[in-house]
This record gives sequence, C-alpha cells and structure tokens, in this order.
Amino acid sequence: MPARPAGSRHAQAFARYERARTAIMVGSAVRAARRKAGLSQVELAKRAGTSQPSIARLERGLVSPTVISLDRIARALGAELVIDFEPPGVRSRQPLAPTNHSRLPA
Repeated sequence: MPARPAGSRHAQAFARYERARTAIMVGSAVRAARRKAGLSQVELAKRAGTSQPSIARLERGLVSPTVISLDRIARALGAELVIDFEPPGVRSRQPLAPTNHSRLPA
C-alpha cells in the first residue's frame, strides 16, 4: 500500500475535526433548546418520533443529523429550524437557545 502524502493526512484530519466541531455545535444547540422548552430527552424523543438514546447521541455531538431530522426535532420543540449562512468571522447575535425558532450556527 503506497504511503499517503503528508498534506493528504492533514486534509483528512482537518475534515474530521470540522465534522466533529459542527456535530458538537448542533448538539449543544439542541440541548439548550430542549432545556429551555423544559423537556427531558425522553419527552423530546417521543415528540420527535425517535429514541432517547438517539437524542443523547445527538446532544453529545456523536452524530451529524440530517436537516430533515433537525426540522422534526425543531417542530417537536415547538420551534422552527432556520439555516443561515454568514461571512467568516461574523457570529450571529441570536442565542443558541432561541425563543421562537431554532437558529443553528453554520
């Protein structure tokens, strides 16, 4: 098996880091919104049509949910999923645990 160029290993490691970072940010936003709604993981799972362990994995950043799954979770929280793109370095002033909609950082 031929050795991979060093740049390739770096690029793959960076891609894994970015996926993990995004999954953690999404999980954190879901957890904050769930807590703000006063729901347990079990209650949210029932409302979203999934299992409590699935919600736990999502909140811990162990999985990257689909947009469809996130929309179902947002509706189960009585919220609206909002996806937005911003220029690099600009942070949204919206809180991660929104009042009337779920704004998940990109």
